[in-house]
Amino acid sequence: MTVLALAPPPGTDRRSGATAAPVLTFGSDGVRRRRDRLATEEPLEIRAGGPGEAPLAVAVTMRTPGHDLELAVGFLAAEGLLGDGARPPVAARACAQDPNVVLVALRAPLDRSRLRGRIEVSSSCGVCGHAALDELGDRCGPVADGPRVAPETLIALPDRLRDHQRLFERTGGLHAAALFDERGTLLAVREDVGRHNALDKALGATLLAGPGAAPRPAIAMLSGRASYELVQKAAVAGVPIVCAVSAPSSLAVDAAHRLGVTLVGFLRGERFNVYARPDRIVL
Repeated sequence: MTVLALAPPPGTDRRSGATAAPVLTFGSDGVRRRRDRLATEEPLEIRAGGPGEAPLAVAVTMRTPGHDLELAVGFLAAEGLLGDGARPPVAARACAQDPNVVLVALRAPLDRSRLRGRIEVSSSCGVCGHAALDELGDRCGPVADGPRVAPETLIALPDRLRDHQRLFERTGGLHAAALFDERGTLLAVREDVGRHNALDKALGATLLAGPGAAPRPAIAMLSGRASYELVQKAAVAGVPIVCAVSAPSSLAVDAAHRLGVTLVGFLRGERFNVYARPDRIVL
């Protein structure tokens, strides 16, 4: 048996919004190593405050670095936190200690009543993706080793997922997530306008079925791209393999390495890329 390993992706080129990463590509011509370019995903903490107020962390959002000041101001405007929409904030600047934090100075005091139940509030200081991953790893630990699946099992999953996307067939506007055992037996499939909601629903379906009602999920199949949050959800739920028909983000790959998740992207036709933990796939 040949065990192949992949190193975590190197540092991000913040100017290009892309991150280089090693990848194993499986196809009819065999398995080969190459370099891939991933869309960079990092969290941005938005802090805001009025005259004489210490900036308050009002939201953390995942994004591709670039135009962060515009993102912060636009977010606050859309949430009604700028007051008079015709008047821009006094200033927006990046935090000198952390490029993933933006400080916005408002012309009027921050209306904290608008934060309740509408915006994810974080009191953390200097939030960054790696710190969040370290905390998550401490909480849930790495996913257990095994099982090992055949490439043919993975190749069949996208068609099986599409066969159960009933609402997508009628609307064309929904994401889907499915859970399978290591043999490719379908355990649950759910659709939603949000990709995170679709996976949550599928996980919930297997849990509500009760212990012993179905095998433990081994594979999560996603209809779109693989983001950090989706890899995180799978790891916390103990699902060892995450597959997506589209690309993973850079932070998704980083999370997969740290949490021991096998991450497969561009699973289309008879080809796929393995970005982390290829040892669970019989190559």
